[in-house]
Amino acid sequence: MTAAGRPGCPGMPGSLQLAAVTDDLRAFLASATGRDELRHIPAGTELFGPAVGLDSLTGTLLLREIQRRYGVDVAAEDLNLDSLATLGTLAAFVASRSDPPGPP
Repeated sequence: MTAAGRPGCPGMPGSLQLAAVTDDLRAFLASATGRDELRHIPAGTELFGPAVGLDSLTGTLLLREIQRRYGVDVAAEDLNLDSLATLGTLAAFVASRSDPPGPP
């Protein structure tokens, strides 16, 4: 597969990059919480709502992982943290500002 075919790489259509970021965030949430069912949550799921139930520690870990993988500092770039409302808003925010992802 070429670099242009990898999720998150420059030149990749936005919807494919968004889908890749969304799936990556789902996988991280499932791993960080030990809840495999989070791999299948809809994009509209609230991150701090009852379905995911992020706490401040897991939220901080998520933001650090986003910065490590994508080079996006959500807390610095989104002062109101509106991007943390749902999985979809976070994925869209990251995809619009991201570098190619680093290794997991």
